[in-house]
Amino acid sequence: MKGYELFEDAIESLDLYPVFGNPGTTEIPMLRKIKGYILTLHDSISVGMADGAAQASGDATLVNLHDLPGVANSMAFIHTARINRSPVIITAGQQDMRHAFYDPLLYHNLLSLVGDAVKYKIEVTQASDIAPAIARARSIAMTPPMGPVFLSFPMNVMDQESAKVDLVEHNPNVNTVDNEAVREIADMINHSSNPALVYGYEIDAFNAHDEAVDFAHALGCPVYGEPLGNRAMFRSSDTSYAGDLLPATTLINLKLLQHDLIVFVGGDITLYPYLPSPLLPGKNILFVGMDVSNRIGKSYTMNPRLFLSAAKSMVSRKGNFKRADDYSFATTVAREKRGMGLNFVMSTARKNFEGYTIVDESISASPTVRSVMGYSHLRYFSARSGQLGWGIPAAMGIATVTDRVLLIIGDGSFMYTVQSLWTAKLYGIPLKILVLNNGGYSILKSYSKSYYPGLENADFFNLGLDIASVAKGFGVETRIAGADLEEMAWLREGKEVRVLVVNVNSEIPKLFL
Repeated sequence: MKGYELFEDAIESLDLYPVFGNPGTTEIPMLRKIKGYILTLHDSISVGMADGAAQASGDATLVNLHDLPGVANSMAFIHTARINRSPVIITAGQQDMRHAFYDPLLYHNLLSLVGDAVKYKIEVTQASDIAPAIARARSIAMTPPMGPVFLSFPMNVMDQESAKVDLVEHNPNVNTVDNEAVREIADMINHSSNPALVYGYEIDAFNAHDEAVDFAHALGCPVYGEPLGNRAMFRSSDTSYAGDLLPATTLINLKLLQHDLIVFVGGDITLYPYLPSPLLPGKNILFVGMDVSNRIGKSYTMNPRLFLSAAKSMVSRKGNFKRADDYSFATTVAREKRGMGLNFVMSTARKNFEGYTIVDESISASPTVRSVMGYSHLRYFSARSGQLGWGIPAAMGIATVTDRVLLIIGDGSFMYTVQSLWTAKLYGIPLKILVLNNGGYSILKSYSKSYYPGLENADFFNLGLDIASVAKGFGVETRIAGADLEEMAWLREGKEVRVLVVNVNSEIPKLFL
C-alpha cells in the first residue's frame, strides 16, 4: 500500500472521521483517499472545531494543517486545546525531505514550532510508521490529563510503499482509585472543623455530577467552582452550590476564609490579575483528580468519580450548608430591562434555550452567562486560556456532536474568526449564535478602570461594528433584536445556522478590584 492509503486506512480504523482542516500543497499527497473533510477558511478554525468536538464527544478528533503557515496560524488554538485538556490529533504536511538541505519554500522544523504546546510530537519518515504513529498519538492524547498531539508527514513519505499494519488500539485505563488514599483523605475531612469543596472541569469530563452532589450532601458543606472553569463543575441549581471562585488570590482567600480544609476535586486554581496576597495561607489543601499540578497542597491522582463514590460512606457530616438566598440559577429572572441589561437578555435566552449546550465567549458578560444559564452535564463549555476567537469554531465542533448548541459571544470575539460562518453554512451545522454587542472591548475597559483609571475611555477599546451586515455577507440568516427580544424564539427555530445581534448597554462592568 502507498503511504497515503495507509494514512486514510488508519483514520478510518481509529474512527477519526471527520477530518477538520485547511490544506495546502504539502497536504495534497496525504489527502488523496480522504473521505470526510470539513474545510475551514483559516487553519486555526479547524483546531477550534476539533477542540470543541473532542470535549463534547469525549473522544479524540483529527485536524489537518498546512505545514509552517498553517501550524503557525494555529498556535493559539493549539495552546487552548492544551489548557482545555482536549484530545486533538494535529497532522501537517511537510516539504519533500529529498531537498530539505536547500531550505525550500514552506520547510521548517515543525516539531520545534509546536514546542511544549503538545503532549507528543513526531515527524514520520517512512510509510511503515504512518499508521502506528497515528495510533500511538491517539493513545497519548486520550491519556489523562488529555491534550493535543502533533504529527508531521513529509510529502515523499506518502508515495512510499509499505505493507498494511494491524493496529492495536490502546485505550488508557482511567478507572483508577486508591482506597488507602481515599481513607486518608476521609480521615482529614473527618478531623477538620469546617471543610469546603471546590469542584473542577473533571466532574464533567468524567461524568461525576451525581457523585459530586451526593458527596456534597453527605458532608453538608458548601461547594465552589474552580476559578475560570471551562466546563460544568457542579449542578448550579443545587442548594449546596456557593458559586465560582474568582481568579485572584485575595478574592479566593476571602471566599474561603472560614474554612480550615479545602478539598479540590477534578480541578485546580487559575489566577489572572496579580494581587500580593499569598494563596490560602494556613489552610490544609488537598487536590484529587487525574489532572493535578502539585503546585500547592497535597495531591492524589485518581478518577474523581470513583473517589467521590468511595469516599461518600467514609465521611462524617460536617455541617448543614444551604444557600440562604434564592441562588438557584434555574429561577433567575431579570427584574428590569434597564436598557437591554445582561440579566434581562440572559433570562430570556434561558427560557428559549432550555436544555441547549451553551458555548461561552462573551468574556465581560461571562459571570452573568454562567450564573443565569447555569451548569449541567455537557451543557457548558468555554476556553480557559484567555484566547479570543475560539468560540465560533468550538461551538461548530460541538454542533457536529449535538444539534442543540447556543453560542453566546461578544462583538469583539465574534470578529476574530467570523469566516467560520462560511463553514457552518456550507456543511449545514445547526449552530445558533447570540451576539452581545456592547460596542467595544468591555473586558479591557473593566480591567483599565480597576487598575489604570482613565484608560478605559481610550479609542482603541471601541469598535462600532455592523455585526449583522458582516454575518449576512456569509449568507447566514441574521436579525437585530428589538426591545422585547421576541427574535430569540426565531433564533431557536430550524436546524440552519442563525445569528441574532442584541445591542446591550455599554456600561462598564466591575469585573476586577
